[in-house]
Amino acid sequence: MSRLLALAVLAAAAPPFTAPLPAQAIPERPEELRFAPSAFDPPPTDGLRFELGNGLPVYVVPDRGLPLVDVVLALPVGDRNEGPGEDGLASMTAAMARRGGAGDLGPEQLDDAIDALGARIQASSSWGRTVLVLDTGSEALDRGLELLAAILFEPRFDDERLEQAKGNLRVSLLAEADDPRAVLDREWLRLVHGPDSKRSRRLTEASVAAFERGVLARFHRRHWRPEGAVIAVSGDIDAGRLVARLDELFGDWEAAGEEAAQPGPASRTLGGAPGDERSEASSNVVAASPGRWTFHREGPQAAIAIGHRGAVFDTWDDPDRWALMLLTEILDGPGAVSRLRSRLQLEEGLTYRVLTWFDLDVVPAASVSARSQGGGEFRVFLETAPESAATAADSVLEELRRLRQEHVPETEITTARQSLLARLPLLFDRAETIAGRYAEDELLGRPHEYWAMYRERLLAVTAAGIRRAARRFIDPEGVAVVVVGDSAAPQ
Repeated sequence: MSRLLALAVLAAAAPPFTAPLPAQAIPERPEELRFAPSAFDPPPTDGLRFELGNGLPVYVVPDRGLPLVDVVLALPVGDRNEGPGEDGLASMTAAMARRGGAGDLGPEQLDDAIDALGARIQASSSWGRTVLVLDTGSEALDRGLELLAAILFEPRFDDERLEQAKGNLRVSLLAEADDPRAVLDREWLRLVHGPDSKRSRRLTEASVAAFERGVLARFHRRHWRPEGAVIAVSGDIDAGRLVARLDELFGDWEAAGEEAAQPGPASRTLGGAPGDERSEASSNVVAASPGRWTFHREGPQAAIAIGHRGAVFDTWDDPDRWALMLLTEILDGPGAVSRLRSRLQLEEGLTYRVLTWFDLDVVPAASVSARSQGGGEFRVFLETAPESAATAADSVLEELRRLRQEHVPETEITTARQSLLARLPLLFDRAETIAGRYAEDELLGRPHEYWAMYRERLLAVTAAGIRRAARRFIDPEGVAVVVVGDSAAPQ
C-alpha cells in the first residue's frame, strides 16, 4: 500500500504528459540499443601501494564516509595445492582457521572477541586463492587486526569444532546425491577434465575422514606463506598509521616449515599489437570425454551443462583473449546482447535460465606444472523442462557453430563492446573495489596497465578476430553435453 501511495504522489507531482516519445527511442531488440561512448579512466595507482618490511604488498584506499574498515588478506593457495587424498583440504583448512580458535583464544573465546568488537572475520578458499576478510568499525581496527594475525599465524584447529564440521559435511554428502545441480557439477567436472584431474576431485566420505588436526596444521604450515600474498585495505583509515601497524603485525612474516611447491604466478606481459598471430596458447580445449551424457533424476526441471576445457594464455594481452571477452558477451553476456537468451528464452521459450562463462586463465609458458592443470572451462548452463532438453542443447550447439562459421555483425560487436565498457566503472566504484582490484592484479600477476589499455584493446577487436578466436577455442564437436533430469520424458 505504501508503494502505491508513493507512486500516486509522484504521479500527482509530475508535469502533464504532452507528447509521446519517438518510436525509435525504444528499440525492438536488445542488440539495437546504442550507448554513449565511455569516457571512464581507472583511478591512478600512485600512492596506493605500500610494502611491509618483508616485501608484502599492501594497497590502501582511504574513504572517510563511514567509520568502517575492510581488510582483505589473499594468499595464492587453494584446491590446486592439494595432493593425492587431500580433496577439500584447502577449504577445510581455511574454514577451521577461523572456527577453531587462534593463539591464546579457544573457539568460543575467539568468537566472543570478534563479536565484542562488532566485527566480522571470515576465511574461505577456492581453486587458486585463500582469502581472510576483516570487516570492522575503525575504532576497533587495531584489535581486529590482532585477531586476524592470530588466525593467520596461529590457528588452533580445535578437535571438537573439527568434528562438528566433519559431521556437517557428511550430512551434505548424503543430500548431494538428490541435488540435480550437485550431480551435474560432479559429473561435468569428471567428463570435462578427466577423473584424474585436480579440477574434478570431489569431497568424499574418505576425504572427510582424513581431516585431522595434524593434517590441517601441516597444510597450513606448508602453504600459508608470504610468497605471493597481498593485503588490501579500504575505509576510514590513515594510510601512514595503518601501514605502520600492519608492519608490526605482518612485516616479520617469513616462510617457515616445509618448502611448498608454489604454482607459478601469472605472466605480467602486456604488449604486442592487437591482431598479431600468436603461437598456440592453449592446450587441447576439448572435453576429456566428449559426447552426450544423461543422468536420470525425476522432477519438473532438467539441468544441462554444455562445453569443454577453457583457454590458457601466457600473456594478458593476447589478441584472442580480448576477442574471447567480446565473444562471450555476444554469446551470453549480462548486458544488452545475448544470443542464447534471445533465442532460447525470448524466441523459442525453451529455458528458464541461461548462464555462460569462459575462463580466460593466464599462465606463463614456463610454469609447466600450473599449465598441466588445465585452463578452467567453457560452460553453458541451462535449466529447462526435461522434454525440451535435447532441443535446447541442439540450439546452443548451433549458436556455437555460427560463431565459428560466420562473422559477427558490426552492430552486435559495437553493442557488446559498449556494454563491457559501461560496466568497467563498476569495477572501481568504491574504495573497497579499487583496493581489491589492484591487490588482485598483484595476486594474479596482472599489470595495472591492463585497465588503462582496456578500452583500446576492446576497440581493436574485429569480426575476423572474434571468428578466429571462436575457431581456436570453441569446438562444438568436442563438447560434453551433460543432462541431469527425467530421461523418460519425451524428447
